[in-house]
Amino acid sequence: MPNSWIYLGELQKHKPGTLAKILKHNSPRYVREQIQKLIKEGKIKNIQELAFLISRSPDINNVFEELGIENKERRYGKGSIRCIICGSHDRVIRRYGIFICGRCFRELAKLLGFEVMGE
Repeated sequence: MPNSWIYLGELQKHKPGTLAKILKHNSPRYVREQIQKLIKEGKIKNIQELAFLISRSPDINNVFEELGIENKERRYGKGSIRCIICGSHDRVIRRYGIFICGRCFRELAKLLGFEVMGE
């Protein structure tokens, strides 16, 4: 079961009190700092108002983009590289700059000009 704070937010979207607690305690520090900056600038009154905006919107990321809150992109580790075809993080082949997962590679090997030996 994923434990990302965005996943928790999506799960509890229709419960504004619980969503406000998730935003206040489970979100990463850089997101909390950006939320505090928005409160100081007067764009939002408090975290409860942000939770209300999220509960009305279909996606948390859309609300964050409207308010100017950016999520950091991963630069290192397994989550930084994904398959350009299916978006999977598993078995990504980086050799020759193709950046596709093993599953998609097996399907497209002949089209890419590779000789399939195991079949």
